[in-house]
Amino acid sequence: MCRRHKNGRMLATSPQPPATLYGIDFGTSNTVVTCQTGHQTRILPLDDGGIIPSLLYFAKDRPVSIGSSAIHEYGQALHSHRNSSNLYSTFRFFQAIKLALKNPAFSGTRIFGQFWPAESLAGLFLREVKRLADEATGSQVDQVVLGRPVVLGADPTADAALQGRFHKTCLFAGFRAIDFVYEPVGAMLSDGTTYQGKVLVFDFGGGTLDISIASIGNGQVSLLANAGLDLGGYSLNEDLSRARVIGHFGFHGKFRTMTGRYLDMPTWITDQVASFYALPLAELAKTRNAIKDLIPEARAADKPKLKGLLEFIDCNMAFDLFDRIDQAKIRLSDSQTTAIEFAVPPFVQLAESVSRPAFESMIAPRVGAARSLILAALCEAGLQPVDIDRVVRVGGSCRIPAFIRLLEDLFPGRVSAGEAFTSIAAGLIAARQLGLTVHGTNPPA
Repeated sequence: MCRRHKNGRMLATSPQPPATLYGIDFGTSNTVVTCQTGHQTRILPLDDGGIIPSLLYFAKDRPVSIGSSAIHEYGQALHSHRNSSNLYSTFRFFQAIKLALKNPAFSGTRIFGQFWPAESLAGLFLREVKRLADEATGSQVDQVVLGRPVVLGADPTADAALQGRFHKTCLFAGFRAIDFVYEPVGAMLSDGTTYQGKVLVFDFGGGTLDISIASIGNGQVSLLANAGLDLGGYSLNEDLSRARVIGHFGFHGKFRTMTGRYLDMPTWITDQVASFYALPLAELAKTRNAIKDLIPEARAADKPKLKGLLEFIDCNMAFDLFDRIDQAKIRLSDSQTTAIEFAVPPFVQLAESVSRPAFESMIAPRVGAARSLILAALCEAGLQPVDIDRVVRVGGSCRIPAFIRLLEDLFPGRVSAGEAFTSIAAGLIAARQLGLTVHGTNPPA
């Protein structure tokens, strides 16, 4: 390889070493890729500044797209097919695929008549991630270190089985040598071993809350405790949706039975709005038929709500509503009040004002669960809060004021913010090099 000197002469330069290994933080909301070239590790500038939204767009007879491209194509499809009566027959848009992958009750879903196992669906996303990374590096890399939550299953057997799903996903994507590292361990090593003393990482992302505690010194890392919980930004979005949104779609509604009695609306119907990330993965025909059967028997006040729910499903509006709820949650980190506005004309029109104190009241049990997890991790490590020298908070959800206060109350003056979205990926390869893999399928090179 050559470069041109300022006097015009061509000078020889050393070629860039080929990429040999990827570190991938496959997150519920976002995905980040690092690569190892020679002795250097760097974040690849894929999608928007290296952060790929964990979104997957399917359309008939077209290649899949991911990230920002998926959002763009989804928006175009909504406009192009706005008069269609059932958009799910034309295109599909998936978010939070990782949550489906780690859910043992979810085996897969049908897309345009073909059944896709959970591993293949997530594998399609990671295959596109790998393709973009290979294009950026000019290499064909088949080794990967994948971050994983501390807890996948309720017991070691279930945990190993679910990690096996992630392994199959990586194989589907085109990787052959696959290692796993706990996500907070990756975040801990994002700056190498520059942290000293006893360090606690509070990794609060879209799908899980994960904690690692380690003693770091003289270039050595001794893990003292790891703990995890199915609690993330999506959980808080669901709290907000249940409190302020699903009532507009029939929650607390009534329907009349053949005997003339009125019963509560089945919660699994309105949960389609609260658990909006799961809606594209659901058995849509069953859901739609159930709503259609309930509309004639619903109370007069509930009929338009159910019609709105049916229209919401048919018009593939889940991501739009999710985004509005998510953005409202994010705004409440900087503002004392915000609003959620959404419409399914002509049936549903909502404009819900939400204050930060009201939101914090909704999520108070989640804050309590986070505190309990921290204390459990400290107990496992044989430490007290005063023994921790530094706390690093990472993940998009770690910026929520209620959780910042929790950390400051437990560890006053010792809490710092890491890179919210890139810390985990930045340290995965370093963790592998230090032998901190979880049931690695290949030994460190």
